[in-house]
Amino acid sequence: MAHQSSPPAPLRILEIGDQSLFALAVPAQTDFFWTGQKPRRFAQRALGPRRALQCLIDLRRGKYDLLVVHATQYAPWHPRTLLTVLRDWNIRAPLGLFATFAWRFVHLFHNVPIVAIDLGDSFGIGAHNFFLLDVCEAFFKRELPSDHWQAFFKTGFSHFPGRRWRGKETRRRFVGKLKPISYGTFVSLHETISAEKTTDIFFAGNVAPNSTVRAAGLAEIQALKLEGYAVDFATERLPQGQFLQRMAAAWLAWSPAGFGWDCSRHYEAALVGTVALMNYPTILRYRPLRDGEHCVLYPIEPGGLAAAARAALADKPALKRMAEAARQHVRTYHTSYARAEYVTVTVLGRRLDGSAAKPLDPERQENTLCPKSRCANLSGIDSVGISPE
Repeated sequence: MAHQSSPPAPLRILEIGDQSLFALAVPAQTDFFWTGQKPRRFAQRALGPRRALQCLIDLRRGKYDLLVVHATQYAPWHPRTLLTVLRDWNIRAPLGLFATFAWRFVHLFHNVPIVAIDLGDSFGIGAHNFFLLDVCEAFFKRELPSDHWQAFFKTGFSHFPGRRWRGKETRRRFVGKLKPISYGTFVSLHETISAEKTTDIFFAGNVAPNSTVRAAGLAEIQALKLEGYAVDFATERLPQGQFLQRMAAAWLAWSPAGFGWDCSRHYEAALVGTVALMNYPTILRYRPLRDGEHCVLYPIEPGGLAAAARAALADKPALKRMAEAARQHVRTYHTSYARAEYVTVTVLGRRLDGSAAKPLDPERQENTLCPKSRCANLSGIDSVGISPE
């Protein structure tokens, strides 16, 4: 009788930070601990002294296959961090202060592979995160500038990194570890939201003083409305259900850059059958929505938005095809599960279920990381996940 090898064990993940990805994707396989400046609803998961010690012991004993650390915008000792913790944690401020500092020590005394993830709005990488670049296998960054050296503007160098600074072997290793990752979507995939198309363009969000791209585009959106296009525009924050339903009723969802270029609206639009109308990207994207196939991109120069919108709305059958292609693309590559598996395949060569996978080829865009059967069972936001602000 032929010997049958046992199936691989699912990966075990330790995730710490003020964001979560693996805790959303595979909560049963992930131990997640909170180190954010604000307690939110995660105070009970704070990385206190006992948990920090236990994490170090478990890492040392090989309980985990991967340590995921979320990079922070501000250093633990930055006045903004300290004052925010003292204000928002209140009588639990000692716990909050410990948590905001403890994440800087979990990389010590073990050999578990480390991944750093930065899902923040900033294109920069603060000098306080350089230790992560030293110890991690890869540093996944949402707002990764097309010229990666710009991530170190006024962080590791007084201005833009000069030739001598860039010439150091350590700095070249830093740049070599940088990988793009999308912000993705937090929307549940259990139900398909759809609606009859009653409007041409939808937008909900802050305009000023959020982004000059938004402020400039608003004038063109208003001009389109005067031309007779049906525009659904909301500047107030909408409940998620209403936001998605109104977006589903539009042919185009205007999704301009805010503090960062990438945002969840790009992918939410696709999931509800609406084509995202986005300004040309300023970053290196992971598995991008492609212009004319999944989305409509426009130049930020005057008249660019209006011209792109008019051309797209003149061909509604094409918009239907693009919306369906975008939906499938997002379900395949930009769910929490898909992005988490992209990380493990890149770093470990293994999928989340533990099975072997070929390392990703950066020159190809055809590696399917999230089978439809898995994506269909995702729950979106769970009890330890963080929904977008």
